[in-house]
Amino acid sequence: TLENTIFGDYGFQKDPALVADILQKHIEKNPDCDTIYYDLLGLALQDTDADAAEKAFRIHIDRGDTESYYSLAVLYLNRGDEAEAYAIAEEGARKGAINCRRFKSGMEQERFLEHSQEEQEALHREIAEGLDYAIAHHDRYACFVKGCCLYCGYLGYPEDLEQALEVVERGCEMGHNSCFWLKAVLLEALERDGVAKASLQAARLGDREKFTLEQVARGYVSGKLSKHAEEIEEYWLKEYLAANPEEEDTKDSLGAIAVYPRGFYYAMDVEEDLDLEDLASQVDARGFDVVHFSETLTRITKALSLEGCHVAMLVDKDGYMKDLPDNMAGTLVYGHGNEIRGTVVFVLEDDNDYSLMPMKGLQRVYMFIQLLMAATGGLVRQPTSEELESIGAEDGGFEEYDDPDIFDGDEEEDMVSEDTYEEPKELTVPVNKVLEGISQCNLCIDTLFVTLTPEYGFASTEDLFYDLGLMNAIEKNIKAHGGYMIDEWQYVDARQVPMDIRSRVRFK
Repeated sequence: TLENTIFGDYGFQKDPALVADILQKHIEKNPDCDTIYYDLLGLALQDTDADAAEKAFRIHIDRGDTESYYSLAVLYLNRGDEAEAYAIAEEGARKGAINCRRFKSGMEQERFLEHSQEEQEALHREIAEGLDYAIAHHDRYACFVKGCCLYCGYLGYPEDLEQALEVVERGCEMGHNSCFWLKAVLLEALERDGVAKASLQAARLGDREKFTLEQVARGYVSGKLSKHAEEIEEYWLKEYLAANPEEEDTKDSLGAIAVYPRGFYYAMDVEEDLDLEDLASQVDARGFDVVHFSETLTRITKALSLEGCHVAMLVDKDGYMKDLPDNMAGTLVYGHGNEIRGTVVFVLEDDNDYSLMPMKGLQRVYMFIQLLMAATGGLVRQPTSEELESIGAEDGGFEEYDDPDIFDGDEEEDMVSEDTYEEPKELTVPVNKVLEGISQCNLCIDTLFVTLTPEYGFASTEDLFYDLGLMNAIEKNIKAHGGYMIDEWQYVDARQVPMDIRSRVRFK
């Protein structure tokens, strides 16, 4: 419990100061207490009082326990004393500390690449030997580290997802939460089943990553985790909602989600008092029949933690009479065997009087779309420019919240420059001119290809965005062309269609 409170693991609230206070009082009263308390004290103090942490680690070592060699080496590494850190780790390894055998595997990729090719090869051999030794001696974290290296192609390892999965499976057998998280990431990358199940186990073991909780929610609404529905409803859906807070400036955005027979969605801007006639006219329907409940609608309602209302599906009442095409997504959501034809629209419905209302909050709408994609097995997808044009829409339907304190109508018009609607183009630049390339693009529609030099050969796509300092430049570019960020990687482009920045800036 004390260690989990230090690091905030397994659902515990992170509070190292509290743990340090408890341990200091306990040690003061019982100086000959179990040596593990000195190790925990060092961990609790390492970020706030390095000298006191070092003293605690050395007492632990002096009393015959080798576990603190690793923590002491990390402490020196954080101080910038790499030579002393490696010396301490080597001493720990000689005295039997298994985690010290893999100490150099914690090296940053940038630091690894600073060495010559010959030095890199020697380092890789040493790191690989240390990790394999640690794994052979049941070191769970070593499985995670080696899995990461194989997944990213770091520290001299080749990029090999199959081998990474094999290594991570062993860490999962030993119960390491991060190994379950990485297993889910690898299974998704390999397009295999089991992502939701691995994510659920990671959550049970304390992982609270947004990816993990989203995969649990997706597995729940798709029925892949139906055996664990009660557990997910009681615990993990609350965590999923907490991991996706609504931004203050988008909490009042309103929308209704139309899904067309071809599978693409369109997020329509609507008024708070939902006008069904206007809604029907937007999708060429004479009127709607309402699907109040279905198994899928109920699961999505619970996943979104809606209170006092539920998700309902509006269906074109003349779908059969007009011989409209089958809407496969609508048919799956309905779930009672009958074909749903024509365009369907998703809105909210009051639990008591069954009055209809729009969805509220940009993040909540975005979550709904992701869950609907999962529930339909990927049948629901983003619209293309041609599909938007075919329904007479200029954008993807998300309305950016209009804050009168920020800009008025004229200024908003100026924010979306005319080139937003130009034909998309592709631009290729060398890595040393990537920022210049971004300034020459409209990333809402254009694609920038970046040619890498050998020194970046082992870096993952995500790391390159940060290592090259691109995030701020990309966000400024998107905002300048009428888009805005939703989260770390997702943004809404000038057509108001959610996109991923990794699809706009690509490395080769």
